[in-house]
Amino acid sequence: MKPFSQALLPLSLPLLAALLLSSPAAAQRRPAQSASGPGVVSRVTWSEDGKTVSFDNAGKRYELDLATLTRKEAAAAAPRATGRTPGRRPRRADSSGASMGKYVGRPSRGRQYTRVDSPDGKWQAHYKDWNVVLKNGAGDEVAVTTSGNADVHFGTASWVYGEELNQTKSMWWTPDSKKLIFYGFDDRGVQPFHLLRGWSEINTKQYPEFYPKAGAKNPAAELLIYDVASKTTVGVDVGGSSEEYLYGLRASPDGSVIMVNWTDRLQQHLKVLAIDVNTGTTRLIVEEKQDTWQSNSPPMRFLADQKRFLWPTDKSGFTHYELRDLDGKLHNTVTKGAFQTAGIQFVDEKKGLIGFTAYSSKSNPYFLQYHIASLDGKSQRRLTSIEQHHSSFSMSPDGKWLIARHEEVNTPPSTTLYRTNLSDADLADAKDGTAAIALAQGEKEGQGLAEMFKFRSSDDQFDIYGVLYKPKDFDPSKSYPMINALYGGPGSNEISARYVSTLRAECRKGYFVVKINNRGTGNRGKKFLGSNYLRLGDVDIQDHADGVRLVAKRPYIDGKRVGIVGHSYGGFMAAMGIFKFPDVYAAASIGAGVTDWRNYDTIYTERYMSTPQLNKKGYDVGRVMTYAKNLKGKALILHGMVDDNVHPNNAFQLIAELDKAGISYESRFWPNGGHGLGRGASQTRWEFLDRVLKP
Repeated sequence: MKPFSQALLPLSLPLLAALLLSSPAAAQRRPAQSASGPGVVSRVTWSEDGKTVSFDNAGKRYELDLATLTRKEAAAAAPRATGRTPGRRPRRADSSGASMGKYVGRPSRGRQYTRVDSPDGKWQAHYKDWNVVLKNGAGDEVAVTTSGNADVHFGTASWVYGEELNQTKSMWWTPDSKKLIFYGFDDRGVQPFHLLRGWSEINTKQYPEFYPKAGAKNPAAELLIYDVASKTTVGVDVGGSSEEYLYGLRASPDGSVIMVNWTDRLQQHLKVLAIDVNTGTTRLIVEEKQDTWQSNSPPMRFLADQKRFLWPTDKSGFTHYELRDLDGKLHNTVTKGAFQTAGIQFVDEKKGLIGFTAYSSKSNPYFLQYHIASLDGKSQRRLTSIEQHHSSFSMSPDGKWLIARHEEVNTPPSTTLYRTNLSDADLADAKDGTAAIALAQGEKEGQGLAEMFKFRSSDDQFDIYGVLYKPKDFDPSKSYPMINALYGGPGSNEISARYVSTLRAECRKGYFVVKINNRGTGNRGKKFLGSNYLRLGDVDIQDHADGVRLVAKRPYIDGKRVGIVGHSYGGFMAAMGIFKFPDVYAAASIGAGVTDWRNYDTIYTERYMSTPQLNKKGYDVGRVMTYAKNLKGKALILHGMVDDNVHPNNAFQLIAELDKAGISYESRFWPNGGHGLGRGASQTRWEFLDRVLKP
């Protein structure tokens, strides 16, 4: 499953994470945030001489003299460039390497490209009839493999690799176009799942997919290297076992090193390996181990020498950066602290500095802040001194000034100019925090559309945060129903600390909405992230129920009219909520949810739950049918009959248990529907919620 949220999310279970009570889907995931207002600036432009900065604010353009800090109204001409940061800008982790070919077409979900052209344009590699074929401009065709079949195939990967490891590529050219690297997959022993298509036709057609379920036989992947000139093939000396994964093949920026990620089946041990493309031998570049699970694909940010790179590691319990090189050497730790970093903003090798964002606020773990650190790891400093959530950063080219927007859920945004003090002789001599100059002041009070709240987790280990969104024309003398909208999967993020300036769709219909960052969600370090390890559907849904109980004590919220709504992992959470906590929830919309983790694929499920053989208790605790007999409210079950991600037997197993207990429910199935159910589901949900919660 792949949660929609999270920039930093390194995880994936593509049970589409949306709440989606109405369309468009993207707008429903989170209310729109204010992009304008008296405290917001835009079109920031720094002068080339470093003396002034220009920006738009409240419909006018201004120029600020950085020496005197006085501003004047300027001509409204469009700026030539927006704000810049010193050094190179961050690059996408998947585009920082040398070219390994031009990929043609677009693979569907869970699939791989079937054609890749060599970097020199002379050859095309095709996946055809379970095999790999080369073609050139002269019409010549070379069969690289000939023994492929439905069980053992080449130049393609398993669905679970595409879905859970984002493996959309299965053939790669070396940057010099001399060799082709490709997958070999052995699906023998992998149990296929048989879906049926054509439910709305006279006859159906069988649609089988090799889909390894938790604890069952896994596909075995290997890598093979074909030399175009000699027409010989060698195998890479790792892989080939169903108890390991090989993925993420890529080249270093100069193309001199070909790398691949390896992890064990339970994904607690990660290795990045360099491949000798002539012999197929490998050597270790970097490895990580965790007691819970290790992030599968940490990005490597290369420096100018194209050998050293910044590497995000969780070994301290929080994600921080190390400076390493392709020879396997650790040079030094760059960043440190009891907080989660959120991304690199710039690298300035000349000054020996990096800029990075982090959730390091002392007052709220979801307030993003801006930091700088020396590349040698000897010093670092937080630049943004205001205890609010920061964003929209723009640093002057000389690195002396930083502009940032800051806000809270019910505090409209303001914009501040910070002195970075990068001119200090020694970064270590300066304290955290810098001189702050108000650039544009926002309104003192918000519209009161939402508020952030917190409570203590049931194990007394963490503060749990949530956001409560108020209904349109809120009147505290009235009583309102409430919807607990959620996804909640590992590493996801339910709430934002940004100012809420727009009503949610549910609020426009007269509902309160509560969203909670349960234990197991992201941005708060490994302890918080791993607190639901081996027990999905336990502490995560407990936090939502506890948060609902807390806010439902307010006189204007009717605690007897609370609904829980989710899709994909959120559908699983909605089901667990209504059945485990019948005293909390009166209604649940269960969209395409897993009802037993034994039904879901190996890579996602075993990452967080281990195997059913090793963790039977955890799988039983996280099984919706365990609690089905508890239902007191109304449950709506929604599923697509051709859902190849969360199979419809999840819904059928729950229905069978309810039927066995003589408990009534509501359901709707889409004969040609996949994992996403579209507008029809939205209409069905709203009709159900309005009927049950607003009689």
